[in-house]
Amino acid sequence: MLVIISLGLLATGTRGSRVHSAVRTVVSVTTYPFLKALNRVEAGASYLAGLVISYDASRKEAETIRHRLAELMLHSAQRDELIQENKRLRGMIDFVRKEPRLTLEPVEVLETFKGIVVIDRGTLHGIRESMCALNQDGIVGLVTQTDPLTAGIVTLYHTDCKVGAMIARNRVRGVVHGSSSELNPYCTMNYIDMKDDVQVGDTVVASPESIFPTGYPIGRVAAVHETGSLWKTAEVEPAVDPYRLDEVFILRQALAQEEELAGGTQESLASVPTPATSGDLSLQERYAP
Repeated sequence: MLVIISLGLLATGTRGSRVHSAVRTVVSVTTYPFLKALNRVEAGASYLAGLVISYDASRKEAETIRHRLAELMLHSAQRDELIQENKRLRGMIDFVRKEPRLTLEPVEVLETFKGIVVIDRGTLHGIRESMCALNQDGIVGLVTQTDPLTAGIVTLYHTDCKVGAMIARNRVRGVVHGSSSELNPYCTMNYIDMKDDVQVGDTVVASPESIFPTGYPIGRVAAVHETGSLWKTAEVEPAVDPYRLDEVFILRQALAQEEELAGGTQESLASVPTPATSGDLSLQERYAP
């Protein structure tokens, strides 16, 4: 077609510039849709490539952020645990400083189940049955089972734990023993005379008849029940929850307080013998202040 047009132009004498202009116009109009489509394809391909590259970078960044967030959460949890541990240890140190008459050995709690606390000390460390366990909040329980490296403590959440008790407000006597039900958060104070004044909210402490230091907290009265006989009972909320313990103290020795010596001299402030040296003594004689 171009050859025929060229021959015709030669025959008529038409300038080649006109043909060039006409051909350029035809080619431009004809190729315009294709150029437009090609530009769109190139733009789409560029956008898609950028999207893929950006997605891959974003995915790697998100993964890095997730790892960093997990590390920060772990560090935060460790920090909170260290803060709580530091708080507990400071409380234990303050307690030891405030109780110079008590010779206390800190032990670690290994496990707690059914009202029994297992500690990381045993007969090889001098732990004996009937030793008292306590902490800065109050009475924990009594050592009832010993092995060479571990020992078991029955707490006020266990029916085998019995403690001589009294109401701090008026010294009304009774005996606190653990609950026989795992679901019951209270222990019971028995043998309260019907005429004695016991009220909800009263503080219950160890009595002089107890093997624990006199006046040491046991818990608070949550309810009072009259049985219709010569006695009434009181439900006591223990001061110490054994299921939240990480450390406890084992009472090695206790010094008598001056006001409890009934006129004794200063030389009477001797330490109470430990079970290792007083196997023929009663529990009260071994541990009572």
